[in-house]
Amino acid sequence: MSRIRLEWNVESQKIDKSDSEDPIAKRARRRRALRLIMLIGVVLAVLSFGVLVVRQRLLDVQSQLEQLLRETVRAETAALRIGDINTFLAAQDSASEAWRQRQQSVFREYSELKARHDVDLTGAIVDLEIDGQRGRVVVEEIINGVRYAQVWFYRNLGDKWYHISPDFSFWGEERSLETEATSIRYFALDERFAQAISETAGGWSRRGCQILRCDSSPKLAIVIVRDSAQPVSKATDGTATLQILSPSSGRMSLDSPFDQNAQGLVAEALAEVLISRRTDGLQVVFPHDAVYLRLSVASYLVKEFLGAEGKDSLLDSLASLYGEEKVAELLDHLAPAASMAILQGIIDQPLDEAPLNWRDFVKWRLNTEADLIESGAESDMLNLYDTGDEEIWQIAYQRYQTRTILRPRAVLDQVIKRAPNGSPQLRVTVIADGGANDEERLVLFNLVDGVWKRAN
Repeated sequence: MSRIRLEWNVESQKIDKSDSEDPIAKRARRRRALRLIMLIGVVLAVLSFGVLVVRQRLLDVQSQLEQLLRETVRAETAALRIGDINTFLAAQDSASEAWRQRQQSVFREYSELKARHDVDLTGAIVDLEIDGQRGRVVVEEIINGVRYAQVWFYRNLGDKWYHISPDFSFWGEERSLETEATSIRYFALDERFAQAISETAGGWSRRGCQILRCDSSPKLAIVIVRDSAQPVSKATDGTATLQILSPSSGRMSLDSPFDQNAQGLVAEALAEVLISRRTDGLQVVFPHDAVYLRLSVASYLVKEFLGAEGKDSLLDSLASLYGEEKVAELLDHLAPAASMAILQGIIDQPLDEAPLNWRDFVKWRLNTEADLIESGAESDMLNLYDTGDEEIWQIAYQRYQTRTILRPRAVLDQVIKRAPNGSPQLRVTVIADGGANDEERLVLFNLVDGVWKRAN
């Protein structure tokens, strides 16, 4: 009993000790804690309200700036549409006289464009972005039913937006797009353009290397630049990188950012890059046939890239008759001053028996002759003729002296027969480029040591 009583006493003491706080003090402490919590809540509510007010104010200001910018664009496009140059110039940056003069030219260009084509300056805004006092607007315009866009840049000065020259720092962040076939560097504004190039040019590069029998398909490096004198060019750092001018720097197609014009320029540049790599940078020398042969290989590649029709060149017939690998073999035999005789080294048939299409070569050769006459290159000009025949030499020399040139507008047909001395002779009918006096002319070429030399 005594042990149980003792334990009860100990527990009672603990209970008494824990409940010994003064009830009044306890309630006061609780009230103080509650007031502190309420104060913190009020402060947080005030701060939240203040943040919301400031945020809403910023949104209101941003909305006002955006609305004002939209109205500025509408007024500017309306001025272009109705031909109001004063209203149009009033929207331009008055701090730059060079820019105002440029925009006066732009106004005249639009006037001429409207006179020649069906132009609808809708003023529709495809995209709009504001960064502080800077604005960037993508504006739609429809020409002959095709949707285009212009990127216009603005600066806010007080209560008005002014159209300014392109702001290269407002092209968006720099990005890169890497695939197995391409490596593209660009700015955010050109996102769709970069994707379209990557999807297309990578396939071109692989196809080009298939034709040229490259050791390996090179990764095509492309940089989309914001400003350049050339729409497409090779980089100046010595690499094989292509530089392509951003379409956002001018009128661009909305539905097809990598349009036919851009595709043609990129295809030509890519063909040059691939040929240069394949030949270790071989440079051909004018007026030798090597110039024509290299140009022909480039043209063949471009037509393959673009899926172009009308494949009726010498290279087209060579590949069709003897296999596409002959294009690569031609480059293997190419030298700076190579003549057309290298063709005989890559096909089994004699050139005069091979059913090749010589018409585009004839056109190039006659235009080359005209260039040499006009530039006074007598020796090179006479070398295009079969000067082993005295009569032919006299004809050529007289033509050089009288500056008589023949620039064919078209080569109609060809046939290979025998010259009076029994040697192979290529006979072609051309239409001379003479305006109202165009006429058909028969031009003869004798085969001399594997090279067609003019014979009349």
